[in-house]
Amino acid sequence: MKFISNILLLLSFSFVHSAELTPIWHTQSGAGDIQDMEILKGHNEFLLLVGVGSAAEFQLRSTETGELLNSVPVSTSIESRIAITPDSSRIIHLSGGTALIRNLDENFTQVGYFGVDSDSILYRITNIAIDPYRPYAYVTIYGWTGIYPNIITKSKVSMYNYETGEFVKDLTELGDYEYSVIEVSDDGRYLATLNDGKTYLKVWDLVTMELIVNEKLFNENTDDWCDARDIKFSKLDSSILYLSGTFTQEVFKDKWHGTFIFNLNDKKRTLLIPDRIYSSSSLIFLDYETRIFNASNGRIAIINTQNEQMEWYGKPPQYIYTYKVIYTQASNYFLGVTANNISKFTYDSQTNVEEPIIIESVVSPNPTSGLVNLQLPNLSEAFSYSIIDVSGSKLEQKVISNSSNELQLDLYSFPIGVYYLIIECSSGVTTYKILREG
Repeated sequence: MKFISNILLLLSFSFVHSAELTPIWHTQSGAGDIQDMEILKGHNEFLLLVGVGSAAEFQLRSTETGELLNSVPVSTSIESRIAITPDSSRIIHLSGGTALIRNLDENFTQVGYFGVDSDSILYRITNIAIDPYRPYAYVTIYGWTGIYPNIITKSKVSMYNYETGEFVKDLTELGDYEYSVIEVSDDGRYLATLNDGKTYLKVWDLVTMELIVNEKLFNENTDDWCDARDIKFSKLDSSILYLSGTFTQEVFKDKWHGTFIFNLNDKKRTLLIPDRIYSSSSLIFLDYETRIFNASNGRIAIINTQNEQMEWYGKPPQYIYTYKVIYTQASNYFLGVTANNISKFTYDSQTNVEEPIIIESVVSPNPTSGLVNLQLPNLSEAFSYSIIDVSGSKLEQKVISNSSNELQLDLYSFPIGVYYLIIECSSGVTTYKILREG
């Protein structure tokens, strides 16, 4: 097998020179290379996993200044990951074949775990996506057995209940290629994965737990491997996926790599901007998805998706680190790390972006004993709604054509349980979880 080299091909384009990346502060971990980081609820603090083995530690730092607020020794493997539960009360700390559940207290106390049964294969949990509504963790698992050069590798995607530590199910069988990335949509409707090698895009409907997309992204007539880098669901429309990587099944002739858009409705993949950027392991949406921040191979590219122009491209300015980057739209800043370096920085496009219409709504009471009131204060057009149970059965569907801003739903006839209310209009789709109590 031969790997396609990670080359960035640039066509002629004009930069918006007024756009600016500005470092706010920079510091060092003081305890080794940084494995992972997460911003905590409220955006005032962030968490780092630093170092490896028995010398590793959690560091809690201020987002305002980068100041170290607390550090706690832990033991961890190489290539460890951390994730924060939706209620911001716990950390899921991936270390080898085990996921350690820790409270977000001053000692990061371990309160549980789940792990992979090793049998004859040594397994490692490589990545994780947390369900935004249900207590489920979806993980990618990579394993190997044998001695070089006779090593056999296997990989799969599995589902665990992080509250009980119980294994729920395998979503895939053991396969030959490692799953690189995994992502859950913000509305909790879909789960998506990409694997390296002969890449498939797999998407599950998490309401029905059915695999609804198993799209081949490789060319069967070549030995070149695919290199999957990142995957993100649109936050405005969860039926839209952004894929980043090298995929040998051509969308356009001789154009294999970059950032792609995949539509779950028509199952079509398009190349966002042909040849402008190589694939990125840090796809970040800015300004209501009118821009994409893309960091890869020591370069930053910021693309305006409305006019398909590169607003900024080049090496990161001094004290801006991009091996791993996270962003908070609420506070409009980035945190980046490379090795043991940490920085906070901002991006100013110097241009105004018209904000799209977003469905704002209030669903109350929730939980409910029967009646649910739905308020849509900024919706001035017809819309439809449907109610689906956890098995995926559609229980009710209606079109509201009178542009009403209020709606009352009667769930008295529904059994006690969890239901999903899906609202659709021309500006997007929004899903709500509703609990029907006795």
